[in-house]
Amino acid sequence: MFRSICLLSLLAPPALAEVIVRTDAPAPVTAVLQAQADANGESFEGAYGWELDLEGDGTTEWLVQGIYPFTGGNSFYVRTYLFDGADTGFGAHQDIGMDRSLKRVEREGRMISLVIYEMLANDARCCPSGESVRLLEIGN
Repeated sequence: MFRSICLLSLLAPPALAEVIVRTDAPAPVTAVLQAQADANGESFEGAYGWELDLEGDGTTEWLVQGIYPFTGGNSFYVRTYLFDGADTGFGAHQDIGMDRSLKRVEREGRMISLVIYEMLANDARCCPSGESVRLLEIGN
């Protein structure tokens, strides 16, 4: 499934990267995350994702962020996962440990750039205007 993936931190994304379009996560993925949240006594609001061919083998994988609201407030937290795609039944998945909201996902070769929101000094708590980049390097 996901052979080797390293999460790195950089200041700038790779040049000429392809922007991957964000969509709603597929229903089978959302169902898995809902079931996990229910089993853990958590609220689950939904998920969105980015469809990729991570390994270049012609099969798709999904980078997915699940949205989990805090009880009694208007804030939420996210978890980020990699799921096998429809061609393998959305079976296997892995939490990659990224708990920051993704602004954009880009790809160049075997490098996936995760552009995340960052709070700047004068930003309101609701509305970060900065960004930083984390890299997923897809191994052999």
